[in-house]
Order: sequence, then structure tokens, then C-alpha cells
Amino acid sequence: MTGLTRERLDGINEAQFDDILAGLCAPQNRPAPIGEVARSERGDQIELVLPKPTTLQRSVKDMYDSHGRYIGRAVYLRDITREMEVDRMKSEFLSTAAHELRTPMVSVHGFSELLLKRPFSEEKKRDIYETIHRQSKLLVNMVTELLDLARIESRAGKDFHIRPIDVAQVVDQAVNAQLIQGDNRMVATHVPADLPRVFADEDKLIRALTNILSNAYKYSPKGGDISLDVISRMENGQAQLGIRVTDHGIGMTPEQLARVCERFYRADPSCNIPGTGLGMSLVKEIMTLMGGEVALSSVAGEGTQATLWLRAVTDGYRA
Repeated sequence: MTGLTRERLDGINEAQFDDILAGLCAPQNRPAPIGEVARSERGDQIELVLPKPTTLQRSVKDMYDSHGRYIGRAVYLRDITREMEVDRMKSEFLSTAAHELRTPMVSVHGFSELLLKRPFSEEKKRDIYETIHRQSKLLVNMVTELLDLARIESRAGKDFHIRPIDVAQVVDQAVNAQLIQGDNRMVATHVPADLPRVFADEDKLIRALTNILSNAYKYSPKGGDISLDVISRMENGQAQLGIRVTDHGIGMTPEQLARVCERFYRADPSCNIPGTGLGMSLVKEIMTLMGGEVALSSVAGEGTQATLWLRAVTDGYRA
């Protein structure tokens, strides 16, 4: 944690230790003296900058021998950097989630209040009903994906049933699930015969692929081709299969592509395209927990390509 060796600390007094510890911190964050921390009995936090940025929880206890004579102090240091980062991420996530959930809720509340307080023509009423339905559907989808994401993260893959599965069956189910109202486009699928199976949780892989296909539909103009190809590669001596979805939609800039898996991030700044901004976060989490990878490439104005890579089952596999 501190990079301090026993030889460096052996034989020094409290004041010298205070100075050594202060040398690992920024000048404005000099830690309190050991004696002050011992008297407070509460401990404190120390922000190190050397040997690398680290947050430590420090506690100090007075030590006594068997006769009750004071013999010195023990300093306990615990690395809480990860805990602090998790707390920061949780706070940031809750703040963002509250903001994103509030938007459709305000819309539903506002339009329903208008219907209660003002008379409208039947045509105008229908427009308002459609807006309320659209925003409430967005709210339901957002809550559903938030719960799915939280459940997957909290279980850390413990409920995943990873086994050899047939990629062709996954492709069929995911493609057939794409029932886009008013959009009769078919996904052009190219799935070679005699493919090896892959290690995955079938239901979770279908969910990930469904999200990818849904984005391809939503971010492609009407009539834009969508294709799905199953491809293979060798990665670090391991055979892998990839399910690649290609669209010819609005595409993304390099800056957008770098953020596309962030929660609530939308590549469509106009918000004209429906979505929660959680789909790709879910895809990334699922693929990571299955030992796979999601690879993305995109060109603004030309389209996007997303590939789900998974480890292939080799001849030497034994169930």
C-alpha cells in the first residue's frame, strides 16, 4: 500500500513516521499526527499520492504491557480505495438514474393533468394519450433494464448457466424476437453450417443479441439493410465465434463510440430515437460475465458493426 519497507521504519519515532507518511501525500493533505488520531479514537482517512493514488483508513491504538505500562502505539492501515470508488459510482449512478427517470414521469404527470383540467377535441386527446403511453412505456423499459442490470451485477454471474450451446438457435430466436411495428425489414443472416458450439448462458446471450439487433433497427433509417454474420477467429490460441450485426444507420463518432457502453448514454442527442440508454451497458455486463467480449466499430453517417465474441467448444472438451 505505502511501499514502505521494514528496514525504512525500524527504529524511528512517531514524529519521524508522521513525516514519512506526509511525504507520501500531497502537501495540502498532510495527515494528522499519530498522537492526535490516537486521542480521537475515531481514526481517519489518508489520501496517498505515492507510490500511487490510494485511500487508506487509519486507526491508532495505544499499546500496554502486562503490567499496564505504556509501550507505544500500533498504527493500522486499510486500503479502502476500491470501496470509495464504488461509493462514488453508486452516488453518481443514483443521481443519473433519478434524473433519467424523472423526465418521462414529468411528461406523464403533465399531460395527464392537462386531460383532467382542460377540454380537448378527440383528435387532440388521442395525441396526448399516445404521448402518455409512449413515455410510460419508456419508463417501464428503463425500470426493467435497471433491475436486470442490478440483478446481474449483484449476482456476478452466479445465476448464469454457462454450457455448450448452439449459436444458430440463439440467432434464430433473437432475430424472430425483432417485431418492430411498421418495419418489415428482415435481417439478412449468414450462419455457416457445422459450426462449433460456444460456451455461454443461452438466455443471457439471446438477451444481449436482442439488444444489439434492437439498436440496429432503431438507429437505421427505414430501408437500411441489417445483416448478421457468424464468424470465427483465433485469439491467444483459443478458437472463438463471433455474432456480428451490421447496420447502415446514423453511426457514431469516435467520441460517441468510446461512451456507448456507459449507463444512460444515448448516441442520438436529439432523443428522437426511443431507448433507455441502458441496453449496451447490459450487453457489456453479460458478455464480460460469460468470459466473452463485445467489439464495436462505427462511422458517423455510415453505420455501426457490433460483434459478440465467445469461446468456441473444441474437440478436447469433456462435459
